Amino acid sequence: MACALTSGYNFAGCKGGGSGISEVLITELANVTAIVFTSNNITTITMASGKVFRRYILDQEMGSFNDPLTYTKESGTITYEHQVDFTIKGLTLALKTEIKLIAQNTLLMIVKDRNGNYHMAGTDGATIGNAKGMDLMTADAPSGKALVDFNGFNLSFRGLSTDYMHTVDSSIIAAII
Repeated sequence: MACALTSGYNFAGCKGGGSGISEVLITELANVTAIVFTSNNITTITMASGKVFRRYILDQEMGSFNDPLTYTKESGTITYEHQVDFTIKGLTLALKTEIKLIAQNTLLMIVKDRNGNYHMAGTDGATIGNAKGMDLMTADAPSGKALVDFNGFNLSFRGLSTDYMHTVDSSIIAAII
């Protein structure tokens, strides 16, 4: 059978570990020229000359990611919707300009979860040529009313893929930022 199950699941770990994301790395899809996978883990990311991922460091409990699976019975396909949502504090002109540029591009994103693991959103299978990337779908910028209200951007990104978000080897992050 081509799709034989290979393992089960048994939670025998220690309690702990936090949810959410602590940082997001973003670059234009066209900036990544190659990705190397080893056992479903991204071990190499090759960038076009002079291009990097930009780092967005988040405050606590300001971001999340997900990649829900959807099976479409009529076509027999399985898809994954890569989802990244995060909040940036502040409404400066520099942030507004950056958000506008982000919205105008198709992106690749790497999120760092609160446990120190990296996950790439926007890829599709084992080659960069199949990647559809991520798009900024909505952004709002509430100013708040009361002195203690939130003031900043709420950003919501989506991308459709035929695979889950892949983990990224942490040892390659320094070379791409």
